Amino acid sequence: MTMTRRSLMVASAPLLCWRSALAQGSYPSRPIKVVAPFTAGAAADTLLRRVTESAGKLLGQAMVVENKPGAQAAIAARIVARASPDGYTLMMGGNSSHAANVHTLKNAGYDPVADFTPITQLSLNPLMLVVPASLPVRTVKEFIQYARDRPGKLSYATGNSGMLVAAKLLTTQAGIDALAVNYPGAAPATTDLLAGRIDFIMNDPVVAAPFVKTGQLRVLGVTSRQRIPLFPDVAPLAEQGLPDYEYASWSAMFAPAGLPADIARKLHQVFTLVMADSAMQTFAASAGIIPVTSPAPAQLRVYVQEQISLWGRWARVAGLAPE
Repeated sequence: MTMTRRSLMVASAPLLCWRSALAQGSYPSRPIKVVAPFTAGAAADTLLRRVTESAGKLLGQAMVVENKPGAQAAIAARIVARASPDGYTLMMGGNSSHAANVHTLKNAGYDPVADFTPITQLSLNPLMLVVPASLPVRTVKEFIQYARDRPGKLSYATGNSGMLVAAKLLTTQAGIDALAVNYPGAAPATTDLLAGRIDFIMNDPVVAAPFVKTGQLRVLGVTSRQRIPLFPDVAPLAEQGLPDYEYASWSAMFAPAGLPADIARKLHQVFTLVMADSAMQTFAASAGIIPVTSPAPAQLRVYVQEQISLWGRWARVAGLAPE
């Protein structure tokens, strides 16, 4: 046997062992549906499809993504909350479905804690403070001074509750008076930013990246406490004069309440392996995503409860009222 072949066998042995171990037991015996609260082709959808493809291979059954966008992720959440807790219906949820909606929807139609079995967190998704290249600022300090010198004159885009909260946290902590302009999403908001019709945006890294590379947009800071591989030279806002600033959306995997503990453990094990895979790490870095998994399903339940409380404070800061 050649050294190359022997090395390959050794390198692949752990994965083969995991596949063998995960294949034991009767679950799953058929494809698993994963409900997504966003449109096909969205950045989160791309992540989910990569995750489910890899997880399906480990489990020996396909995971089929079913997109059910709308109502701030409440439509997808209701579908999963009412599904049978047999492990064949899952949901990729996050801060909208499992935290913000408690404070922004009068009747979401589900309880984000009681109606779900937590599996594991998947990612943190920070935003970035982005301005047009034509704006005469190159640092967060310069931006804050520029905005303070023009109270009420600058405008910013909001494409969802996360973008709004991130911007409101910025304007509040920096002492900036700026006008919020609502958009149906990050893409049309970025179009107007490029055209100079708005002055700044708290944007998704992967949406802004192509225009940053061409020099049309400029990134001033990252909303998370840590830098992201996609823009390693861009410091967090917390390191640039706003020490209390921190914001990131997140994604996680959930099942209906009542899921058997052994199935929850198996799914947790699978998704943890998937997110730790080197190919997934590379993809996440290219998309501005920070892979994060929960040590155990119980930790995700605690995290959701903490996020509900946090979003209560953020909703008050952003002036978000239940609709």
